[in-house]
Amino acid sequence: MAELTANELAFGKRLAHVDKEIRDRALTSISNVLSTEKSLEYMDVLRHWKALFYCFWLSDKPLVQQELAWDLAGLILACKGNNRVEFVRAFWETVSREWFDVDKHRVDKYLLLMRRIVYFTFKSMESSGWDENIVSGYMKVYQDYPVNPSDPRIPNSIRTHVADVYIDEIVRLAASILKESEDGQGKAETSHIPVVALLEPFMRFIGTSTIRHLPPKIQETVFADTVVRIAEAEERASAEDDSGDGLDDSEAMDIDKDNQTGDEDLRVLGFLIEAMPEIKKRLLDISSEEGVLSLGRKRLHLIYQMLSDTFPDEESDIVFPQRIVVKEPIGAEERKQADKHKRKKENKRREMLERKKKARSLAGSVIAASVDNLDVNALENLATAEEERGYQEDVDRVREMEKRAGLDFGEEAEKKIK
Repeated sequence: MAELTANELAFGKRLAHVDKEIRDRALTSISNVLSTEKSLEYMDVLRHWKALFYCFWLSDKPLVQQELAWDLAGLILACKGNNRVEFVRAFWETVSREWFDVDKHRVDKYLLLMRRIVYFTFKSMESSGWDENIVSGYMKVYQDYPVNPSDPRIPNSIRTHVADVYIDEIVRLAASILKESEDGQGKAETSHIPVVALLEPFMRFIGTSTIRHLPPKIQETVFADTVVRIAEAEERASAEDDSGDGLDDSEAMDIDKDNQTGDEDLRVLGFLIEAMPEIKKRLLDISSEEGVLSLGRKRLHLIYQMLSDTFPDEESDIVFPQRIVVKEPIGAEERKQADKHKRKKENKRREMLERKKKARSLAGSVIAASVDNLDVNALENLATAEEERGYQEDVDRVREMEKRAGLDFGEEAEKKIK
């Protein structure tokens, strides 16, 4: 890596300065640089994101963090041409590299920044008119970093978080398009969203990943939750039709930069319903490719089966000879119970070994005694003494438990019982 110039060092120090006003001025400066440069070297973009990462590190108070996360992610739109894709790539490379240094007090705000980056990635694609090359470039970045199926350098927590927020941010974009549309063309514009291309990295992840617990997680958050989201929207729409008291357009598609969309109107999710036939077709195509694992293929077929059950198409749907069932890896609660049982079994084994050890020690002490001085009842006496000690320990333990439970009636009650 080339050495930094004095100007670059000074600029980085201003971005990571403890004074918010100095950081804000530096952020304005970098926005101007990104908007004027037609072509940026990737190493320069990485340097920018290193400084921006620690600029965000020093931000405090929730409202300041929310505003800064929005502004940092919005720098994607300040870039020109292919610089946008490289800017997003540099972000994911930086956050993957620095993630393990983020302490528990800062995790939430960096998760928020990732959510904003995902949203502005979609916003950048939309501003390009969903250009196929631009979409392909962004999806390549996501396959290389946050949705990479095998790279050990990518933290699993980043993978799962991106899967959690991905559909949310696509829906957020659709809601903003419908809300900003004044000529009633919003529905036509959302139909241009290439849902299949945007979901393909997750399909490939499920088909090829060897990280056992992540494919079912992504299957649930990206695909199953989407089906539930649409079903809930349909129920709300049906209830509103029956009551005649529906939300107006602005309420149904309300969105701002600090709050997530609430209960989406069915019109907002219409583009997802329209894309279901293509999604099902793409699932089958990817499942038949070389390099897809057998378990991954089974999971892709399971998703196809779920979508076919929910959005049936008698003309094109394929019916499998038997229902697809995938045995999921053991869950957290089951694993906890299994560990508890294992520890209990190990403790019993340890106690048994201790008893055997004491018995061997007792026998050894008797054998080691002089034969002349050996009492014929020595072994029996020693064994009886050992049993007596054990019995007395048990009695003391029971009495202690009775005291704690408030059941101690004193020695007189004990004599009466006798």
